[in-house]
Amino acid sequence: MARILKVQHWQPRFDYNDAAFFAARGDETQDLLLFDGEKVPDPGRFDLVIVYGGYMSAYDDREHPWIARELHFLEDCLKAGTPIFGICLGSQLLARLLGSRVYRSPAPEFGFKRIRLNAAGAKDPVLGRLGQEGEDFLAIQWHDDAWDLPQGAELLAHSEAWPNQAFRYGPSVLGIQFHLEFTQPHMAWAVARPGEAESKDPAREERSAFAAPSPRYGEIAASMGSLLEGMLGAQVPGAVAASRAAR
Repeated sequence: MARILKVQHWQPRFDYNDAAFFAARGDETQDLLLFDGEKVPDPGRFDLVIVYGGYMSAYDDREHPWIARELHFLEDCLKAGTPIFGICLGSQLLARLLGSRVYRSPAPEFGFKRIRLNAAGAKDPVLGRLGQEGEDFLAIQWHDDAWDLPQGAELLAHSEAWPNQAFRYGPSVLGIQFHLEFTQPHMAWAVARPGEAESKDPAREERSAFAAPSPRYGEIAASMGSLLEGMLGAQVPGAVAASRAAR
């Protein structure tokens, strides 16, 4: 049984598709809502920290002052050797923490899109589970911001519209710009929210494409399960293993 911390950036309304994965394994999960004033836990208690997406920008400290607390918490996770999986905003927060630039993207993306692995991505112990070099897989894109590759990180994947889609930093940090966790109920609700701005992606899908059940959701759920198996099963260096044993 693994202990999973799920860092959320809004009040959860629907389970992500990883909920079934963790339930089937008997894993213990805990939500962390720093935007709601919750206290940060000891990162050494967890086998994996997942940092999900959000509507805010990673650099929007004035509007969201809790971002500074989250960055400090992620830094503590790095020091503790706790594996981190950053998704969309989560990857942007990790990039910022690692000293890289996060900014409004000249190529926003919205819709079901293909992500292509490069040579490093195909060899990666986690992302490489989704294909060989040059092969692609399906994901959901919904972002207006982008990150530059942090110093010391390795680029793993790109899309047709944007080169920076996933990075590996050391043995225990993976950041992805795209989404594999979204379900049809979540997306149907999210795109119907009042005041939701239209994406500026010139190749965007119509919002109605997300409302009805589709086998595409099953495809991304399978990919999410593969990544989580990799994150939880990948070998860790001795220092990380020792920190876990000392809990």
